[in-house]
Amino acid sequence: MQKKIIIMGDYFYNSPEHVMKDSFWLHKSFLPMLKKAVNEDIEITFSIEDDNANKFSREYFYKLNGIDSIKESYNQYDVSQFSEKQIEYLKRFFNKNTIIIGFELYNKLSCYLTRFGCQIIDIAFHPFKLFDDLTLGFYTNNKSVYNQLLKYQIPQDKFYYYANYWKVFMEYNNMISDKDISSNSVVFIGQTLADKSVEKNGKFLNVMDYAEKIKELKQQYSNIYYLPHPYLGKGGKIIHKWINENPNIELLDKCSTYGLLASDKIKKVIGISTSVLYEAQYFNKEIEYLYKPLFEIDLPFERNSYISILDDYYSPKFWADILSPICNVKTNLEPVNYFKPAHNKMRDLKNAYWGYAQLDSIKRLENSVRMKKKKNFISKTLLPLFFNVKTKN
Repeated sequence: MQKKIIIMGDYFYNSPEHVMKDSFWLHKSFLPMLKKAVNEDIEITFSIEDDNANKFSREYFYKLNGIDSIKESYNQYDVSQFSEKQIEYLKRFFNKNTIIIGFELYNKLSCYLTRFGCQIIDIAFHPFKLFDDLTLGFYTNNKSVYNQLLKYQIPQDKFYYYANYWKVFMEYNNMISDKDISSNSVVFIGQTLADKSVEKNGKFLNVMDYAEKIKELKQQYSNIYYLPHPYLGKGGKIIHKWINENPNIELLDKCSTYGLLASDKIKKVIGISTSVLYEAQYFNKEIEYLYKPLFEIDLPFERNSYISILDDYYSPKFWADILSPICNVKTNLEPVNYFKPAHNKMRDLKNAYWGYAQLDSIKRLENSVRMKKKKNFISKTLLPLFFNVKTKN
């Protein structure tokens, strides 16, 4: 039977429409190189279909287990609870001739799909955001593919070098605003209220679940600070109220994440599962995951680890190399990389800057111009309206 490459996201957690909108922009950027890497007999598809061209239905899949209504996004599920009917349905789409190139499937789903004989390469955004472009993590359930990925692994020294560079950059550009922070302190990095990485036993964890841990740390350090996630949303009011009433922790609402990591006053960084903890270790901070990291990084194959890779995925040769153990690929490809160095190429695709926008020169300039326009609008337009003040041109 012909091998087929299926590009997919976690359709059990999110709807196919949600995955297509939020995830496949990444895979689509790789598609020309992927097509050039494999032989013509390999089908590449963005839809899951069986031999009779019947598309996979998320709604039908859950109805097979008596669930008539599911959330479009953030639908929590347990693979161990899939029924026999659901398993038989999945067998129609997944088998030993299926190669999955996924996006953030993560361990529990990847391991489950492995039981059908699928070969899996999963891609996730890497927690280290300080390189010249976004870093990706690559996981596979195939040892030979894993060995190919190791050829492209980022050296550990590079993480330390970049963290040190940005610390020096922030020091000499007066970006470490820590005069009101106590020495020998801890910062708790907050996360959004609905996130796959903070889900435990059907519940989304947050800072309020760790009151005793915070009380314990307060006995060891000068102060404990809480830095909320910038997209915390309306639910953040409850958390802010809880923190303001808790004598053991103090709210930081206008601090730069990287400015805190660069501050010598912060000795320890804690969080539930936030990627900032991974970055903090390269700033020589003590770190503690109160739950667990979203996935393992740069560990042996047996640990279901993601391999850290930067830029190399913009080459057909890369895709031919990593796919060579599991399908027919072209063997005469030159090691040409279309974007190296790929300065902000992936970030700019979907404006995926996150905290790095605080450091990027263009984004800082854009923000400065935006703030200046806002200030001029207030002084020249709003103030005269409210106070009948004449302004100079």
